[in-house]
Amino acid sequence: MKSEAVIESFRPDAVSVLLLLGVGVLIALMLPLSKIAMSLGMTPLAYAFWQAFGGGLILFVCQGKGRAIGWRGSVARYFGFSALTAIALPNVLAFVVVAQIGSGLTATLYALPSLATYAIALTLRMETLSLGRAMGLLMGISGCVWILSPSPTGISGETAPWLMLGLLIPLSLAIGNIYRTTHWPRGATAEQLAPGMLLGGAILILVVILIRGEAATLLVGHPTLWGILIIQSMVTAVGYRGFFQLQKRSSPTFLSQLGFVITPAGLLFGILFFKESFGWTVWGGVALLMVGVVLANKPVKSRAITPCINGNRMAE
Repeated sequence: MKSEAVIESFRPDAVSVLLLLGVGVLIALMLPLSKIAMSLGMTPLAYAFWQAFGGGLILFVCQGKGRAIGWRGSVARYFGFSALTAIALPNVLAFVVVAQIGSGLTATLYALPSLATYAIALTLRMETLSLGRAMGLLMGISGCVWILSPSPTGISGETAPWLMLGLLIPLSLAIGNIYRTTHWPRGATAEQLAPGMLLGGAILILVVILIRGEAATLLVGHPTLWGILIIQSMVTAVGYRGFFQLQKRSSPTFLSQLGFVITPAGLLFGILFFKESFGWTVWGGVALLMVGVVLANKPVKSRAITPCINGNRMAE
């Protein structure tokens, strides 16, 4: 049995906004950390594995005895698909792309899931069409396109293929945003689901590493690498714990706007860590993106979405 009713859309409160800002900054911080690690010889796959495994392990230990959720049936599917779309695929791609185009421009890719998430939500009747919200999201996306446009002050032709590959990141994230909301296991908490998704992602990445015969790349010998991995694990644990809390208390479209925080934060981290420089095209795009955020968050009506059990949404 499923029950759907048009209700007032999610309206961001102070906690949700703080979660959006905090989680966005933490995810953006992962990009320069990964670039430093790879400059010391670590492969993108190996880094993605340790990032997910370390963060998942910290959260699993911190949740305490008797709080873990079983990995059976629909829960196992939830962890598997969530891990693929939110951890394994986007993070591996991001760590590959960041080595080629820098952490600043890679961060701009995270602003793109918003429009895709909204389009999917409209198709599934999770949201009602709002001209204001659509215009806001389009302005945000336009800001990113402006940033990514080949020009003397934007990107070069050499980086374009890597950016095209990076477009798989927002597509994967958008699909994951919708799936995690519609299939949230009944009775599960954010504290229980975050470690499962991270550890599930680590398992998927480990399988790929073993199939490729690259198990030796998981060995960490450089002391600086150990320090980076420890910091990254803590950042991941805190970031994804907040990520699931934000997912539970907001809507897929609001969650997708994490990218609008990751983009400017990533650009600033690129300047801070690597002295990356950006021309007027980039900063003009950021300004347009920020205006889009304001428009996209005006209240509209949307449909109540409740956890999906065995393929059926349960009435709240």
